[in-house]
Amino acid sequence: MGRVAKVLKRWSTDQLITGIEFQDWFQMLAKNGYKVDPTYLHRAAWITGWSMPAAVFGRMEDALYGRQLAAMEVDPEPLFLLGHWRSGTTHLHNCIGRDPNHTFPTVFQVVFPTCFLSTEKFLPDLTGNLLGETRTYDNVKQGWHEAAEDEIALAKLHGLSPYISFMFPENAARYERYVDFDEASEAERRKWKDTFMYFLKKVMLSAGGKRVIIKSCTHSARIPLLLDMFPNAKFVHIHRNPYEVFSSTLHMRSHTDWENFFQVPEENYEGQRMEQTAITGQRIYERLIGDRHLIPEQNFYEVAYDDFAGNELEHLDAIYRKFNLPDREAYLESISEYLASLKGYQRNKLKIDEDLKELVYDRWRLVFDTFGYPRDYP
Repeated sequence: MGRVAKVLKRWSTDQLITGIEFQDWFQMLAKNGYKVDPTYLHRAAWITGWSMPAAVFGRMEDALYGRQLAAMEVDPEPLFLLGHWRSGTTHLHNCIGRDPNHTFPTVFQVVFPTCFLSTEKFLPDLTGNLLGETRTYDNVKQGWHEAAEDEIALAKLHGLSPYISFMFPENAARYERYVDFDEASEAERRKWKDTFMYFLKKVMLSAGGKRVIIKSCTHSARIPLLLDMFPNAKFVHIHRNPYEVFSSTLHMRSHTDWENFFQVPEENYEGQRMEQTAITGQRIYERLIGDRHLIPEQNFYEVAYDDFAGNELEHLDAIYRKFNLPDREAYLESISEYLASLKGYQRNKLKIDEDLKELVYDRWRLVFDTFGYPRDYP
């Protein structure tokens, strides 16, 4: 099959894999047969250029903090925010993560996961102009110190992530098992746990031991893994109308896929993107809905996005009461100022046609049935 006629965002430097260490980068290339299209050789050079200082500082950081990290306990255990991409998880992350008792992985920390402890006091100031003020696919504020998905860091640390499929679409099927790890080997599951624990401890160490608020949508399919590591962790699940989630995810990927390709996609790329979005979402929802009963009731809170948006204080109050989180009143007072700053935020206008509705209802029927969303959409 031929390739797309027009390549978009060719010169973007927003690659998720930026900050990977040199040896891990070339192992990833080797696993994908070194298949980097000439169109994207400059991207490979960009990643390689950053990978060398990342490796040098990473080894220094291991020497400086290795023993301290090994001796650390993750206490308090994390609070996980679950939900499909574009369900409102970022909004939740920004709200709960802003509690002075909490911390979250920052953009800088997930870009440079092996060396942020030794560089976060000077490198963000030197490289601040590399980031736009907002994310490319919506109007959410972006910056080195804003909240970010830990999955971006984990993809670089162990290479066991579905996010790698966005970079090497020819091998996308290879990475599907890392959505939930049900089909992964025991060695891969153990490597994932060890890597996640390593990164989590580093984030806690940077913040003086505060509880980490974790948001990566892929974790929605990994509840058994997370509970095995953190049996007393807290979980908040936010869900949204499936038609809106699917359409918004396609819009996001129309930007992020093009920013991350190392291989020019096939000419039917848009159809492949829709199919991959449907498959990945179905897998996430099946695991999430099937496994959420494993979470102790006192550690689980669930809310619809349409109920949360505009009523944030009511639900944040309920979350803090249910989980018995400290300094509730002071937090609610402080977060009110942040929420007031969001007034005027404009959400993307979504394209939801009949063909999309038919596909989503057919493939994500479980979501409609579980959360009571109507088949019709105005």
